[in-house]
Amino acid sequence: MEFVRKAGNMYAEGINLWLSLASYKLPQPKVKTEAHLPGGGIMELDVPIGAIEPLELQFSLKGVPPSVLGQFGMSLGERKLYTIYELIQDELTGAKRERTISMRGLFQEADPDEMKGRGVHGYGYKIKSITDYEDVIEGYGILARFNFGTNFWQGYGSNIGSATDNRILRIAG
Repeated sequence: MEFVRKAGNMYAEGINLWLSLASYKLPQPKVKTEAHLPGGGIMELDVPIGAIEPLELQFSLKGVPPSVLGQFGMSLGERKLYTIYELIQDELTGAKRERTISMRGLFQEADPDEMKGRGVHGYGYKIKSITDYEDVIEGYGILARFNFGTNFWQGYGSNIGSATDNRILRIAG
């Protein structure tokens, strides 16, 4: 198996979370669609409209780090940089690679674990309003890159909001 995810670490606006990181779930792009049922039709179809649903990063930390809880934001101007480093390994050759996923988004939700007596409890976090996203594997290249300001998505085999689209729409990027 090539590119097996073995381990990961995360930084929140420069704060290394390795000692408290319990888990994370990477944003997964989803195609935005509209349901269409033609007049007289018996089957509805989800029609892709050439857009992507908003991205969201989820992670959980053990403990209550004030430096992370204090990053809560109410406006896009308070977006922070979140970077995840993963150890990727080719199980056949043993070759190890670095995967770096970085994004700029807004810390919008913190959900505390239920307190149940003694134990190590923490919070689940959600980063939304992601405006910049990049996923790169060392020696392989860019898996995905997105920039809201330039209306551009590249990766996973497609270019959405390409230079041609932006030229036609007069979007400067």
